[in-house]
Amino acid sequence: MLTASCGKSEVHINVSDDQLEGLWQKNDTQEYWRYVVDGHTGVTWDLAEDITEEESNLTFTWSVNGDVLRHIFTGAQNNQAIPKVYTVKEISSTAMTWTDEYGITHKFTKAE
Repeated sequence: MLTASCGKSEVHINVSDDQLEGLWQKNDTQEYWRYVVDGHTGVTWDLAEDITEEESNLTFTWSVNGDVLRHIFTGAQNNQAIPKVYTVKEISSTAMTWTDEYGITHKFTKAE
């Protein structure tokens, strides 16, 4: 789907659960994100902070609608639910790019 906005063309993609499933590594970091389709759950951790997947308390539930990826984080800030919204700009079997709500672009490589 192509939409026009302020004279610019924006490309919107449709992301499927299956495309997200698995382990992703944020480029140029030791930060990992695991997406599990069954239950739409996930976890993120950073080996640079000496935290493994098993030790991480940054868990989330997720949903995707078109190119909008929503996370609801738990396990931090007194177990309050913290919502985050991302716009997936591109996704393939080996790479993903999203933009967060502050306009910052994050790139990932499929790790498994």
